[in-house]
Amino acid sequence: MDLIRTLFISSATITTFAISLLTAKIYSVGLNTGSHNTRILMILAFVFPIFFVISMGLGRTIGYKFPLIESISYTTSSISGLAFYLFISSVFLGIIIFVLNIFGINDLEIMAKLSYFFICLGVLMTIAGLVQAKFIKMTNYEVILNGAGASWNGKTAVLVSDTHLGLINHQIFSDKVVKKILEIHPDFVLHAGDFYDGPDNDSSLITKSWEKLTAQIPVFYAPGNHEEYGPYDKFINSVKDAKVTTLEDSSTIYEGVQIAGITYRNKNQNEIVGKVLEMMNLRTDMPTILINHPPTFQKEANSIGVDLMVSGHTHKGQFWPINFLVRAIYGKYYYGLKNYESMSTVTTSGVGTTGPAMRLFNTPELVLITFKTN
Repeated sequence: MDLIRTLFISSATITTFAISLLTAKIYSVGLNTGSHNTRILMILAFVFPIFFVISMGLGRTIGYKFPLIESISYTTSSISGLAFYLFISSVFLGIIIFVLNIFGINDLEIMAKLSYFFICLGVLMTIAGLVQAKFIKMTNYEVILNGAGASWNGKTAVLVSDTHLGLINHQIFSDKVVKKILEIHPDFVLHAGDFYDGPDNDSSLITKSWEKLTAQIPVFYAPGNHEEYGPYDKFINSVKDAKVTTLEDSSTIYEGVQIAGITYRNKNQNEIVGKVLEMMNLRTDMPTILINHPPTFQKEANSIGVDLMVSGHTHKGQFWPINFLVRAIYGKYYYGLKNYESMSTVTTSGVGTTGPAMRLFNTPELVLITFKTN
C-alpha cells in the first residue's frame, strides 16, 4: 500500500507541475507577456506545485494540531481549484489561438482580450464552486421495499455520504449536517462511508457532534475508502463512540428489516466481495438494505437477495467537467435511483468535498428515501 501511495503521490506531483507550466505558457502566449514577464510567470508556475505539495503534506500529517496550517491548507486547496479552472480555460484558449494561427490571424489585441476573458471565466467558476459547496439540498426518492411490514409504509430514511470530515471540513461542517438531518427528522439514517477524509484530526469533536443525532435517531454506517487513508481504528472508534451502528461486513435488524454494511477494500475488492457477502450469511426471510460505499457489485448484491443498496463515493464528479469521467467509470449507477433487476439502488452525490473544497454544477445533498410496501 505504501508503494502504491508513493507512486500515486509522485505521479500526481509530476502532473501538477506539467499542468501548472502548460497553463502559464499558454497564457504568456495569449497575453504576449514578453521574455522577462514570461520568465516570472513560469517561475511562479514552478513554485506553486512545490508550495502545494508541502502544504498538503503538512496538513495531512500535523495540520490538525496547528490552526495556521489548517488555514494555509484550506487556502492552498482553494488556489488549487483556481489552478484547475485556469488550466481548463487555458486549454480552450490554446485551441482558439491554434485555430487563429492556422488562418493567419495573429492579432495581439484579440488574443489578449481572449486571454483576459478566459482568466475571468476561470476565476468565476472557482468562486461559484467554492460558494456552491456551502449549500446542502434535499433530494427525494420513493423506494418500494417488498416484504416489509405495514409500519414501513411511509417510513423515511436520510442517506448521507462522503462527509469527509477532517482538515477542510470539521466540527462546524459536521454540526451543520447533523442539524440539517435533525430538521428533517427521518425515522433512521444511513451513512454510506467516507465519514472521515483521511488525515488525522480531533475525532472527539466529531463524536460529540454526531451524538446529538444518535440521541434522537438511529444511524447505520459502513466505512468508505477514505477511512483507510488515516488512523482507521481511531476513526471507527470515534463513530462507534457516537453510538452509530457500525457495520463492517456485518448486519443488524431494524424493525423487521435487515440492514447490512460491507467494508470498502482498497485491495483485491473485486476478487473477494462475492465471498464476503456470502460469508455474512444474510437472512433471506426479511427485506435487506445494504450499505456499500461505491456503487458497484450490483450483481453480487442482487444474487444474495438485497432489496435496496445505498452508495456514495462518486460525488457525482464533484465539479465540472469531472462528472463526465465519473459517469464513464460507473455508468448509470454513478448517481440517482436506478434498478438492477429486482434490486433498487440509490447513489448519492454526497454532502462533503475532497481535494478542492468546491462543487460546481453539483450541489451537496442529503437524500430522503420514503419507503412504500406492497
